[in-house]
Amino acid sequence: MEEAACIAAGFFVTKPAARGASRSPDLLPPQLVSLSRCIAPSYQVFWGWDVEKHKAEAFAFGIPADRVSELHPWEKTHGITYPNVFHSLDDARAFVVAFLPAPHDVIILGASLPLALTDEFLVHHKQRVHHMQTNTYTDTCYGMNLVLTARQPLPEGGERMGFEMVLFEGHLTCSWLCTGTERDVFNALGIRPNAHGLIETYEDALRVDAWMQEHPEKAEPGPYYPWLIARYRASG
Repeated sequence: MEEAACIAAGFFVTKPAARGASRSPDLLPPQLVSLSRCIAPSYQVFWGWDVEKHKAEAFAFGIPADRVSELHPWEKTHGITYPNVFHSLDDARAFVVAFLPAPHDVIILGASLPLALTDEFLVHHKQRVHHMQTNTYTDTCYGMNLVLTARQPLPEGGERMGFEMVLFEGHLTCSWLCTGTERDVFNALGIRPNAHGLIETYEDALRVDAWMQEHPEKAEPGPYYPWLIARYRASG
């Protein structure tokens, strides 16, 4: 099957993570990349930013403690929205340059959604904001939804890695790897993760998605989507 056209859905500053002891060593590589925080860490922004409250998490990601107070002002002038979505590759790279003095273990992942699924996704995950004073709602758009509405492909220069099935509940949450689904999928469908621990083709990603819908007890409940991932250099 020819590769499906995909629409850019956002960029993530993240780090590879060691494969957990509970995951399949014969199916997955020793190091995993992921759009899910359950699998690999990524830089997060917060509603109601509080320097003291969020200092430890920022420091753990590699941001010097004396720079944490600069994060919120920087975010206000750059394209990044809750919980961890950079709107462009340039914004993600600018963040790395500004706040990560030793980014040797940092990677930037670009996520994209097949064009055939984009309209359905935006309708199903329409975003609204509640105004408490008037108890009214207005439509809004942020994070991956905002990037998808631009309907642009991922920038050139990235290394195509494969598709990851990730649950979306207002933002990305669990990966298909969270519950060891790679083993059940391999046993049922014969689909083996590629060298990056991802699904190699869109055709196989659709087969995995259909199988997961038929066997909801094998994964966390909710709508999973096949996100095509590309890896970019942290510097331009």
